[in-house]
Amino acid sequence: MVHVYVYIALKNRGMSVYDFNRCKLCGKNSATVKYQLKQMALYACASCDFHYIDVLDDLLAEQPEGSLLTERARTFIESKLPQNSIQHKKNLQFVQAYVAPAGKHCLDIGCGAGLFPSLLQQTGAVARGIEPQQIFREFSLEKFQLSINHQLIDDHYWQKSYAEYFDVVTLWDTLEHVNFPVETLTAACRLIKPGGHLFLDTPSRDSFFYRVSEWAYRLSRGSKPLLLNSLYSAKPYGHKQIFTTAQLTALVENSGVTIVGRSSFHRSRNKLVIVCRKNRA
Repeated sequence: MVHVYVYIALKNRGMSVYDFNRCKLCGKNSATVKYQLKQMALYACASCDFHYIDVLDDLLAEQPEGSLLTERARTFIESKLPQNSIQHKKNLQFVQAYVAPAGKHCLDIGCGAGLFPSLLQQTGAVARGIEPQQIFREFSLEKFQLSINHQLIDDHYWQKSYAEYFDVVTLWDTLEHVNFPVETLTAACRLIKPGGHLFLDTPSRDSFFYRVSEWAYRLSRGSKPLLLNSLYSAKPYGHKQIFTTAQLTALVENSGVTIVGRSSFHRSRNKLVIVCRKNRA
C-alpha cells in the first residue's frame, strides 16, 4: 500500500499532499500532466497509460458533530431514489445470476444512502455497508433502519475482524471515486471468502464518449475541455480516475480474484460491469 502510506505519512505531518507523478495504478514515477481541466490536472502514466486527476479527498478528517440531514437534504436524496432504485435492481439481478443472496454475508462498499444493502436484506441476505459521507449514513438509518459503517475498507476495523468473511462484496460506481483504487480493491478482496464473489461497475475509458472527449480537447488545443470536465471532478467524492478494460482486468486479477462474467443486465457501453470469484488456495 505504498500510495496510502506516502499520503498518510505526509498527512500526519500536516501536509495533505501526494506526488501525482507516482502512478496510482502501477506505482511508477512516470506520470505527467496530459490535460489541464477546470480546477484540476489530468495525469497520464507513460508506463501503463492510467488516467487520474490531481485531487484527493481528505478522508482522515474527523466527522462533524451533530446531524447533517436537513429537510432540504432529505428531500434531495429522496428525489434520487427512484432512478437509483432502477439501477440497483439491475445490480441485484446481476448478483442473483451468480449467487443466491439468502443467508449470505454481503458488504456494499460506497453504499451511499443504503439502497442496495436494503435490497439485499429483502432477499434474506445479511447485508452491511460502508459510506464515508455522514449525511448518507444518517439517511440510511432513518429510511432503511440500516446502520452503515464509516470505517473505510482498508481500516483495521475490517482487516482485523473480517478477513475472508463475506460471501459477496460489491462496489457500485465506487472505484472511480476512491483516492487509491489499488489499495481499495486489494483490501476489499481480502474480506471475501475463497470462492466468494466480487461485483463492481465503473466508467469505461474505452467508451466512444471518452474518446470524443479527448479528441475535442486536442483539436481545440485545450480550449474545449467541457466533455472531459464532465467525466472527472475536483469536488469531494468526484470521479478521480477512469479505467480501460485491460487496466481493470489486470487490477482485479492482481488482487486475488478472477473475472468470471460480465453483466447482460446493464446496457450502457460507457461502463465496465464485471463479476469476479475469489481464488481458492
